[in-house]
Amino acid sequence: MTTPHAGTEKRDNLEAMQPTSNTTFDTIVIGAGQAGPGLAATLAGRGERVAIIERSHLGGTCINTGCRPTKAIRASARAAHVARSSAALGVHCPEVRVDFAEVIGRKDAMLAGWRAGSNSWLENDPVITLYRGSARLDGTEAGEHVVQIDGGAQDGQRLRARRVIINTGGRSVPPPIAGLDDTPWLDHISVLDLKELPRHLVVLGGSYIGLEFAQVFRRFGSVVTVVERAPRIVAREDVEISAAVAQFLRHEEIDVIEATETTSVSSSGGGVTVTLGDGRTIPASHVLVASGRVPNSDGLGLETVGVDRDGRGFITTDEVYETSTAGIYAVGDVNGRGAFTHTSYQDYEILADHLAGGPRTVAGRGTTYALFTDPPLGRVGMTFDEARRSGRSISTVSFPMSRVTKAVLDSETDGLVHIVTDTATGEILGAACLGLHGEEMVQSISLLMHVGAPVSAFATWLPIHPTITEYLPTIVGGLKPDAT
Repeated sequence: MTTPHAGTEKRDNLEAMQPTSNTTFDTIVIGAGQAGPGLAATLAGRGERVAIIERSHLGGTCINTGCRPTKAIRASARAAHVARSSAALGVHCPEVRVDFAEVIGRKDAMLAGWRAGSNSWLENDPVITLYRGSARLDGTEAGEHVVQIDGGAQDGQRLRARRVIINTGGRSVPPPIAGLDDTPWLDHISVLDLKELPRHLVVLGGSYIGLEFAQVFRRFGSVVTVVERAPRIVAREDVEISAAVAQFLRHEEIDVIEATETTSVSSSGGGVTVTLGDGRTIPASHVLVASGRVPNSDGLGLETVGVDRDGRGFITTDEVYETSTAGIYAVGDVNGRGAFTHTSYQDYEILADHLAGGPRTVAGRGTTYALFTDPPLGRVGMTFDEARRSGRSISTVSFPMSRVTKAVLDSETDGLVHIVTDTATGEILGAACLGLHGEEMVQSISLLMHVGAPVSAFATWLPIHPTITEYLPTIVGGLKPDAT
């Protein structure tokens, strides 16, 4: 999503704009995820001396181990599923064969292209200076923050800047399960580099990452078991939404085990054995741990400059991302204001605007995201449960996708739509769109919420037929005061 900065070509004397010292800058960006490079480019385009420090691959989680590679293999898994299911549409595919090596090869080729583009830009940018290694703050001297580089060709080098922007992201963490440290296990990164398809994959964690991988590998041909210790999978969602997700996963013969602890994991006969709290054992070939993430805020030397973190390790910031220390900002997953590519990228846009004297802040930003199972879940704002707890007088509607014409035409009728509004004002408080193109459908609702339009705006809207989104006027027509 990031692009080279504008304005470089307008400089009459590029050499004069270069730092007089390779160690003194106006801004140092720590981490090259979705927010950092865009900020570096924008600030460099404004004439600042900018450095980026990255210890691994440019582009952060999204490009390297998250959105893009996972959605690349998801596309292959969906193609296999559609081929197997096509008889219902009169198209018969008697043999569907998944070549797992080709699937991973396609993903790797895409990944190589994305990385090459990012590397070519930043390694050859005439103004931005790229450093490879880990960054660590080391106090403040004469009004400038000091950043030391550990590792890489510039190991031990100390940089200085009046402004530091932290964009270090987050990482997955394993739960405290007996035997896990002594057993080979996969996370969301290593599972993308498998060379052979797992015979039986056990997924520990029934939330967004775990469920996406569970469905993908089942469609490739693996036996898949999901173990979730919470009472239900995707427990952040309303009960009805969680139940619908579990239903279509089970329909694909994924064993979904809810409300059950994993007590131990051990190596066994070239594979693994997972033992559950109820005494059951699951022999498998691989185990994927997808049970949580933490911010990459440790090891940054934050204490040397007085930057505060909250109890979960997120760097605390104000509404324009400045930390407790003047001149130090935190954007992206590390600040706890969202753990998505789109929130990180918007962090960049808001901070860039603020640093130019603009009015934008993160205040009032709503929650919006998608669960990319198939069908996907798109969600914005409050769930029914959250709206009920808010104390407002609310109206709700739950509408099955089986009544949506486009879903029926495509024979993809799993799912339902939830919408909740403020009864008195008509303000849309939230929506969940689980079903065919749900991740796109929800964005029409999100846009109305963004501009403050009431739900009544749908009454005079002219949508296109036949589409999924065209049913929104019909759906909101069923809103009724919530009696729960």
